[in-house]
Amino acid sequence: MPDASAQQPTPPPTPPQAEPSPHAPVPSQTETASASESAADILHFEKWLGMLGSRKATDLHLSVGTVPALRVDGAIAPLLEEGVITAERIERIAEQLLGAPELSELRQKKQLVVSKTLKKSMRFRIHFFYSRGFLGISMRHVPDASAPLASLPHASLLAPLVSATQGLFIISGPFDSGRTSTVRSLLSEINASRPCYVVTLEAPIEYLLPSDQSVVAQREVGRDVESFAAGVAALAEEDVDVVVLSAIPDKAALAGALELATSGRLVVAVMEGNHTVAVLERLRDLSGEEDRVRILHELGDALIGITTQLLLPKIGGGRILVASAMAATHPIKSLVREGKFEQIPNIMQTSREQGMVTMDKALSEAVRTGAVSLATAKEYAVDINQFNALASH
Repeated sequence: MPDASAQQPTPPPTPPQAEPSPHAPVPSQTETASASESAADILHFEKWLGMLGSRKATDLHLSVGTVPALRVDGAIAPLLEEGVITAERIERIAEQLLGAPELSELRQKKQLVVSKTLKKSMRFRIHFFYSRGFLGISMRHVPDASAPLASLPHASLLAPLVSATQGLFIISGPFDSGRTSTVRSLLSEINASRPCYVVTLEAPIEYLLPSDQSVVAQREVGRDVESFAAGVAALAEEDVDVVVLSAIPDKAALAGALELATSGRLVVAVMEGNHTVAVLERLRDLSGEEDRVRILHELGDALIGITTQLLLPKIGGGRILVASAMAATHPIKSLVREGKFEQIPNIMQTSREQGMVTMDKALSEAVRTGAVSLATAKEYAVDINQFNALASH
């Protein structure tokens, strides 16, 4: 009988185990340490954002060689319990926040302003810059809710804008005066109350406004349009009802805004300026000598009003919004056309029944009600003699 084992098929040979390739990438100790440091940096950064939220701070400042700092109630508050920020840490934070194209632009232009949503719901306006050769980051928190329009101190001046169909209204103030929040309150009211097409030109887009009764299109200067002037010029050919400008930086943007405001569109513009006359003088200076007469006439025709606002430290903690209000009545329009801005505060002082309030009057009222200290109010007075006279009554 044949051997059964001889009929068994021969098993295939076992392939030899592959030797580890000497060229396979193996994380080095340096790469492993770098990844660990990067993770630690992001954890620290998220901790600082949490502290910003819990302390109701408005800003977070990161600079090499110092500890992180928050701005709380208008004052800088260093986080002394945190370590000093290194150049490597701030670079890693920037790489986490920015995409490759943004990083490239930052390296090339040495500064960059963007808006980002972090921690799923916190919106920030972030300024990247260089100081003494090192990268720095300044972040402003954009609240996710706006105050009702009726709760604002200049509500009587702003409320008619909700139904206005044309003209130019200016919201002014220094940096950190709540201008963006006021615009947001106004747009939220328009958006909730009437069907229209709203276009904003912003640099950058700070808050996101969903469409409600209105259709809202937010365009970012530098990304969606080349410049404010180009964006405004394009809107002249569009079916738009309300235009919001986060700045009027030059003569071309001003001319385009006035054209829109006199052709059936409501234009709301944000500007820098501590009082009404300063805002008008800035607009005049933008126009240039050769076009000044024409621009002033167009400004007089288009102007609806100007509000200037301040966010001041409040007695007992927090901050309070103080605002002036100027409605462009026929006498004021005539003074604007003639360039006699210095006479406008006199009309404002005698037009309280029309809702007008000078900044000095608003400051004196804040002192009278105990909201703001006399010393603080004096720092922001436009005419100290006028303020003293108002505050003494």
